Amino acid sequence: VLIRKTGRRWWVWASGVTAVFIILSLLISPIFIEPLFNSFKPAPAGPVRDAVVALAQKAHVPSGRIFIYNGSRQSDRYTANMAGLFGSARIALSDTMFRKGADLAEIRAVVGHEIGHYAHAHAFWLTLLFSGISLITFFAVDRLFDPVSRRLGSDLALADPASLPVLSIISSVAFLVLTPVVSSGTRLAESDADQFSFHVANEPDGFARAMLKTVDYRAPSPSALEEALFYDHPSISHRITAAMEWKAAHLEKGAP
Repeated sequence: VLIRKTGRRWWVWASGVTAVFIILSLLISPIFIEPLFNSFKPAPAGPVRDAVVALAQKAHVPSGRIFIYNGSRQSDRYTANMAGLFGSARIALSDTMFRKGADLAEIRAVVGHEIGHYAHAHAFWLTLLFSGISLITFFAVDRLFDPVSRRLGSDLALADPASLPVLSIISSVAFLVLTPVVSSGTRLAESDADQFSFHVANEPDGFARAMLKTVDYRAPSPSALEEALFYDHPSISHRITAAMEWKAAHLEKGAP
């Protein structure tokens, strides 16, 4: 419908719709989508909640909604997240962290990282990145649809729903080619969140221990080429090295 209504500039409109969809997803996901798949319970009073609240207040981000959810239902990922925008923002810790024996230093380090994403508005920057990727992809579809369609023996118009397979072929190849760009963008955001955690939580050792607990599902030391092309997070070895370098630098300055 969008292609039919907007004509030759459909690919510009399509990228705008993509951006709006991403932002709406960020707003509604913590409230309406994620509770469909997991049970979110308010974190009980105690050292863990106190530590998370203190970190959030120190970083000047919302601290009133702290949850623990049954992430172990889907995977053994050692993780937490801070999701939502404005009034929907909340911090959630997966029960997997506690199943793997997370101590307060690890929790502070991991939550500090997630708060960093929120405090530095990475969701908005990544929305711009993915919208730009979508713009390039839709533009490629617009320019390549006719020759690819002819090559496949089809004479369908782009706005015909039956042309979806051709559109999918072009967009899939475009996304594959652009994978290193997406990976690099997300790695930069993750590295920035790591640094935020070091400065706000001041738990480089806890951060390193937390990273070691992710080796079950994330190769710790990939080749430089593999990491550059496919990793949406810095490798575990690089993240631990960054934590220890930060620790050494701050110890040299006499900080506790």
